[in-house]
Amino acid sequence: MEESALKLLETGNNHDIVRLLREFIAKYEKQFTPVGLNSQCCDRLWNVIFQRLGDPSASSTHQTCLSAIRILSRDKSSLHVINKNRLAGIVRLAGLVSEEEALERLNQQINYDVVIEAQKCLSNLVYNSSSIQRMCCINSCVPGLMCRLKTFRDPELPHLVKYFDMRLLFLLTAFCADIRPRLRTEYHGLTYLIEILDLSLKTAQEESEIQSINGYIPCPVIFSDEQADLVNEVLKVLYNLVLHIDKTNPDEEEDSHCLRLISILRSLLLASCRCPEKTDSLHSNTVNLLLVMPPYMYQELLLSMPHATSGPSSPPVPTVVTTQPSAGATALVEAAYFTEVDDSPQLDNSCEYDGKDMTAVIKLLDFLDSRLKAPGQSSNKSLMPILTLMVEMVQANRTIRKFVRLRVLPPLRDVSKRPEEGSTIRNKLCTLMTSPIHDLKHLSANFLFILCKESVDRLIKYTGYGNAAGLLASRGLMLGGSKPSVDYSSESEDSDTEEYERVREMVNPVTGRYEPPRPSPLEGMTDEQKEHEAMKLVNVLDKLTRNNIIQPCRIGDDGKPHPVESVIELQEGIGVMKPPNHNNDDSE
Repeated sequence: MEESALKLLETGNNHDIVRLLREFIAKYEKQFTPVGLNSQCCDRLWNVIFQRLGDPSASSTHQTCLSAIRILSRDKSSLHVINKNRLAGIVRLAGLVSEEEALERLNQQINYDVVIEAQKCLSNLVYNSSSIQRMCCINSCVPGLMCRLKTFRDPELPHLVKYFDMRLLFLLTAFCADIRPRLRTEYHGLTYLIEILDLSLKTAQEESEIQSINGYIPCPVIFSDEQADLVNEVLKVLYNLVLHIDKTNPDEEEDSHCLRLISILRSLLLASCRCPEKTDSLHSNTVNLLLVMPPYMYQELLLSMPHATSGPSSPPVPTVVTTQPSAGATALVEAAYFTEVDDSPQLDNSCEYDGKDMTAVIKLLDFLDSRLKAPGQSSNKSLMPILTLMVEMVQANRTIRKFVRLRVLPPLRDVSKRPEEGSTIRNKLCTLMTSPIHDLKHLSANFLFILCKESVDRLIKYTGYGNAAGLLASRGLMLGGSKPSVDYSSESEDSDTEEYERVREMVNPVTGRYEPPRPSPLEGMTDEQKEHEAMKLVNVLDKLTRNNIIQPCRIGDDGKPHPVESVIELQEGIGVMKPPNHNNDDSE
């Protein structure tokens, strides 16, 4: 900014201030890097802006001044000028005041354009400065946010005010862990945030019903873009507040909140948005929040299916398949409006299993599949939450485990390809079992291992020994199975398909695929030729070992690989018997 412009800002009237600042804003609006002003010019500009913000008679300039602060606050190096008093001024302009002052303002006209600009400034300032984060924890920012949170049902309150309130609350709870207990207990934050989710769901449901044809065609809950943005921010705040609750032993109040919340999360899993990207964000944030719920509550995702009773001579009763979410975990499904009738036997794509509506679990599997399909490094990071959640769910709930196993590991039919070749969830998880990313490799292998009821033989059958070797080595199972760490169901029967039974003996356990008989490469060789080939192999292995390319190992008594230094040690491992297999059945 030129010196003449700065002088005019310092001495000009309100009209000059607005005109010059608008030129500054137009120039740097799309630039999210520092504007490049020297420190002296920058300080002078800050001083001019705050002088106008502190002048009630210059209210016509406040929105423009705040827009300029929003741009200047992108530069972390210039935020030293923000002291306690200046921050308090922005907080007041954002309408974040105590409950008493808020009551005094009830009959005053509120300029929401100014409020929204002030909220944007606070979001930037909190994001970029740790000292401002600390100041916002002790000034009226948090009480003001929680006070306005109680008015979210007010139709006169603009959506953007609600959205930026949630954005600011998310930033504060993310950066300042010490305010989370206060928000939970002193301000009853969980109660108000859960009510916002409930209200958003009901509003979206009502709008969807209005758009349906005379209300006769069942319609899913579809959020508008504005509703989706708000719900996503609320979910992120809730995650920060629930994160440190003791999942194994929550107190009575926490248990009540989580029980109500998980019912709403089920409905959110079944909801969608008009924009696919926002739907993905909605389900991603829902998965994150499910991950911090007590595991024993995952059963609340499964609603009991309604069944009609019939006499022995009555015709078969059609299976009722739920297609819509229910308002609560214990609510009955409204068959007349939320169901469709399927008079065929239970199919693979049915939403019912063991008398439960599995729609929410199907949505989670679909979300896992979409994450597995996503290319690039970003998909690796986004896979962690959903994979972790699926592991916890199949560990915590027997019905979920059995259903997911049928979806992910159905009885084998075609074994002409390697387990990692193909487009199914099993194929993609088998690929991850040899991933260089340790956490992904561990989670995917552990997930499949639990679905196999921790049976080594069954895991090898579905993944191949080559893919399973990493898990088996880390668990000390290279010699075979040990007793599972969990008491799985004892129900069992041979469920191998006829197609698999015909080729079972010709499936290579290392690759996990069918390989037709091939002639031996040593056939027709003399003993001398065989010895010569064996020595060539020994020399190659010796060279690889000396160059630290491979490390020969033997399986120790603990079932884990141990490095060896000589051939004699390898010979000692020959003849080790495989321990008996446990849980070798292939069905539930």
